Amino acid sequence: MRKINIKDLELNIDITQILNLYASKSPIIIDVDGKIYNNLDDVKKKAVIYKNLEAKQMPSILDAKAIANQLFADYKPMITGTNCKIKPVSNWQNIIDMNKENMLYFDHQSDGVEMFEDKELENYGWNASALEINYRQISEFIEESCEGVLLCYDNEIQFSGFVIVENIEDVRLKVKEFICKKAQENIKDELIDLEDADVIEALELFGIEA
Repeated sequence: MRKINIKDLELNIDITQILNLYASKSPIIIDVDGKIYNNLDDVKKKAVIYKNLEAKQMPSILDAKAIANQLFADYKPMITGTNCKIKPVSNWQNIIDMNKENMLYFDHQSDGVEMFEDKELENYGWNASALEINYRQISEFIEESCEGVLLCYDNEIQFSGFVIVENIEDVRLKVKEFICKKAQENIKDELIDLEDADVIEALELFGIEA
């Protein structure tokens, strides 16, 4: 999985393409690699740093540079010719909101990972807790073993971020295998009360024989 620290991210955007979308009143969407889209369906598996679905039309007397400055006002734009350099970090909180529909989970230094947005994975995570496997362990496994992107803000003091995965079916399969393997280790290390009702239910869910 790619880890991208938005703190250090700068993108060069082609103003010409942006202005064409703006003039045609099309949605303007930019992903973390600086690629430009006009359809939300194209970015379901991508981390988005700019989303303007209904660009407010500005006075026609404004030139291209003025329009670009308005469109990217929250991104500290620096315009040279037809190139606009933006810094997404300045709009980090809004970027989190832009990606809520597509993220698998949100991670924060104080709360950690509290839940998975995918129902099947959330069911795995909830039941894995009875087997002494927590959300942090599962999320770290996902970041190490699955395809996707972790977009975060990390300055070594503060951390927050979210994950968007490429293939949720692959993630479900790998996470279940990870939980089964880790649970067997925890059973061997006598960390689990095999008489506990929640443990018995979790073992049945994952097909683990104790």
